[in-house]
Amino acid sequence: MLRALWYSENTFFKRYHLFNLTLIAVGVVCSKFFMSLGLILGGIGFFIERDWQNYGRNFKRNRAFLFVLGFYFLHLVGLIWSRDLDFGLHDVKVKFSLLGVGLIIASRPPLSELSKWWLVVVLVLSLAITSTINFVTYSFFREQLNFTDARDMSLFGSHIRYGILIAFGPLLAFWLYRRYQLKFWVFGLFSLWMLFYTYYSQVLSGVVSVLVVIAATAIFWVLSAKKWWLLFGMGTPILLTVGGLLYYLSQPIPYLKNANLTLTEEQRNELSTAWNQVSDIPFSEKDEREQWIEFTVQRYLISKNLPVNKKGISQLSNSDIRNIEKGFADINEIGDGMLPRLFGLRFQLHHANNPNGHTVLERLEYWKTAWKIIQRNYLIGVGTGDVLQEMQAMYDEENSPLLEENRLRAHNSYLTFWLTFGIFGLLFFIALNLNFIHQQWKKRQLLGFVFGTVMLVTFSFEDTLETQMGVTLFAFFYFLFQNDFNFHPRYVKTAH
Repeated sequence: MLRALWYSENTFFKRYHLFNLTLIAVGVVCSKFFMSLGLILGGIGFFIERDWQNYGRNFKRNRAFLFVLGFYFLHLVGLIWSRDLDFGLHDVKVKFSLLGVGLIIASRPPLSELSKWWLVVVLVLSLAITSTINFVTYSFFREQLNFTDARDMSLFGSHIRYGILIAFGPLLAFWLYRRYQLKFWVFGLFSLWMLFYTYYSQVLSGVVSVLVVIAATAIFWVLSAKKWWLLFGMGTPILLTVGGLLYYLSQPIPYLKNANLTLTEEQRNELSTAWNQVSDIPFSEKDEREQWIEFTVQRYLISKNLPVNKKGISQLSNSDIRNIEKGFADINEIGDGMLPRLFGLRFQLHHANNPNGHTVLERLEYWKTAWKIIQRNYLIGVGTGDVLQEMQAMYDEENSPLLEENRLRAHNSYLTFWLTFGIFGLLFFIALNLNFIHQQWKKRQLLGFVFGTVMLVTFSFEDTLETQMGVTLFAFFYFLFQNDFNFHPRYVKTAH
């Protein structure tokens, strides 16, 4: 197959183009360096080949590129009413990856069958190898590397973006299985590993992405093939899972419901003296998750049904003390898999008064702050460069409980583009995504349809397009799936 691939790409520029796409494919999974190198080399090849006439013809045929071009132009226009031009130019630079990937892919003719096979194989192998490295490193060397959270397992980049890719991985393997006769046991083993990794890594966005992948796949097959039994067969487990999760999260933690975490000065002094005798982290300092350790100690003792005093401290084991130092405030938050993560989320929703250190509560603060800015600038927004500046000003104005280091951007792409460019910017961003999904549906391309749906959902809790890695990931799949990625069989085994 590899030999056939080499001879099918029979010119220098075809091979050079595939090499650059391979670098980007590996890069979006695990390496900013490879990703950047692929973009740079691809840009150089674009100007060296200089096939301007065919470039123009290919661009005109590619409606997706025109949307991206308009989206990038919107960022340039947004500089006009921005006060912080330095940050605005930085944002424009980050977003250039969106345009750069489009120039590299959309300017070329459609990819050959073997090129598509190769790129999907590279993505699947990259996910398999990096997830194995992450798992082994976290499972056997977490103490040596001082990992404090399962999300530290993501060694190659953002755990959120990686979780989305992991959720999408089984569908890529399914495409290889259906279109290129990948062994079923290989597809099954890889898919089970991706699902296990999602569970083990405790990344909520990964779980959400898995559910969206399953739901979008069911919807696609039901609508395209009118296999209504699939809607019941795949929809029922999703509804039961979501319903069970919502019920679990809606219940307060019984032993914390009436717990008193306010100590008298005498009780605090006793607890402080006892703790300082067993730990190198003083009672008045923060744990390794940047939480005040006195509250971590109290919650941990309560979760073990121990008295919150000297006697309770004396009954803690060495592993208990280490857990507290790491920032685990409840015995139920310790362990592998999603249950400890869900328990922590349950605590946030019912018992946490301070949003700091709690991802869901922090996001609620981000969204509330962004919405207040939008209400004052709903028509044209604050401009390309002023988002972070305006967010910080609103945090101060509203006396936000968030600590300085936790006062971030909106972490919601829809809110971000609304407060940046106003209502028309938001509508353009939504149109860009819906147009992609619509085009994939018209072509009956399951991979692109599901990818677009996953992005549409995850944009609601993540600023994916605010970093170069996120922008390139989105752009790579956005333009890659403009090629034919249908499931009809075309088994290519020899070079022509």
